[in-house]
Amino acid sequence: MSGRRKFVRDAALLGAAFAFPGAEWLQAAERAPLGRDGSAGLGRSDGSHGARPLPADPSLLAARSGPADEAYWRLVRSQFLLSPRGVYFNTGTIGASPRPVVDAVVEHLRAFETVFEARGFDGAALRRTTAALVGAPPQTLVFTRNTTESMNYVANGLDLAAGDEILMTTHEHVGGLCPWQLVARRRRLVLTQFPLPVPATSARQVLDAWRERITPRTKVLMISHIVFSNGLIQPLRELCDLARERGIITAVDGAHGPGLLPLDLAASGCDFYCASPHKWLLAPKGSGLLYIAEPWLDRLWPTIASGGWDDLSIKGERFDHKGTLNESLLVGFQAAVDFNAVIGQDRIWARCRELAERLYAGLARIEGVQLTSPADAALRAPLISFTVAGWTTDDLIRALWERGPVRVRHVAEYDYHWVRMSTHVYNTPEEVDRVLGIVTELARQRHQG
Repeated sequence: MSGRRKFVRDAALLGAAFAFPGAEWLQAAERAPLGRDGSAGLGRSDGSHGARPLPADPSLLAARSGPADEAYWRLVRSQFLLSPRGVYFNTGTIGASPRPVVDAVVEHLRAFETVFEARGFDGAALRRTTAALVGAPPQTLVFTRNTTESMNYVANGLDLAAGDEILMTTHEHVGGLCPWQLVARRRRLVLTQFPLPVPATSARQVLDAWRERITPRTKVLMISHIVFSNGLIQPLRELCDLARERGIITAVDGAHGPGLLPLDLAASGCDFYCASPHKWLLAPKGSGLLYIAEPWLDRLWPTIASGGWDDLSIKGERFDHKGTLNESLLVGFQAAVDFNAVIGQDRIWARCRELAERLYAGLARIEGVQLTSPADAALRAPLISFTVAGWTTDDLIRALWERGPVRVRHVAEYDYHWVRMSTHVYNTPEEVDRVLGIVTELARQRHQG
């Protein structure tokens, strides 16, 4: 059975929780006029945006021939509430959750507020399925709100002494940087940042840049797995090996990892991995993840203490005890993990890269565009950063919005002032080409002027 036909079969088997539309619904959606708000105007009769379910009998679908590749991805795109009027190229900041995720959150919250029809939540199942996705033992995972909160747990939970050094690059997001700034000031630690080559040309070049900066007092490497500024994928396993050889702790800013890259955190050798599944995994906003390697489960101090904070037998779960939680978000988190599984992580990664390659190659052909993301596709996640000669970043982003609208990210940190575009499975080749056409016109406008 082909991967595309398996996708449709699995979607049917998952039932009402994954109401993927059939071909007839998809064709009708493409013909339908846009609503006043830019939506497809094909919601249910009650005015909501829910998609029609597939036939309950999977055999009705198995008899059909599999759709062409782009038809398959249109099927995926139809599961999102994104307006077709604009192009959303900013998953690197916030992912657009699909309907199954939104519906799971809303339905659980609505039932909860009735009190007597409230639904339970299977935390053990979420731990198991998320562990399978990221390649980690279930007991090593902690559910937080975002990368920032996860990194604060690590920075505040380690026993570091005055004079110990935390080493990181000058390409760190505030969520990875600020927790260490706080503990450095409070405990008289040394925080050192160093530049990475832009654009990097090889994993060896990146590894050497780190190696040259390590000193005898270095106790922590704070490593961005994927650099937020230009999408550089750092050689995580090699960096963790380098640190382990020297007895150095590795705290990884993995904000962009889950849902994008195939991960095996246990095999990576990192001590801590902090992530934001609300990005590429498309989980509800306020969904975070912290991986704590087995040797650290009993050694890391909790930042928030509640019942069971000192019960070492419950492993990572003791960090989840934070008082009353919004379990509806965790139900949505589970729906996001399930949605990812239906498509397949490898297929998601390949599609995101395919669109990013199209974008990168197109930008490289435009006169006046300077790319700051690595040229080697093996070093580059689908976050493409660039500038255009003659344009300030603010003006360029404003022009993209006015002509698109195209939603992008301004990488203003460290005075880089780059435009960053991210591609995910809900984007299309046509959107990439549309944006390339706009950038071409803008670059030509300033060049001729």
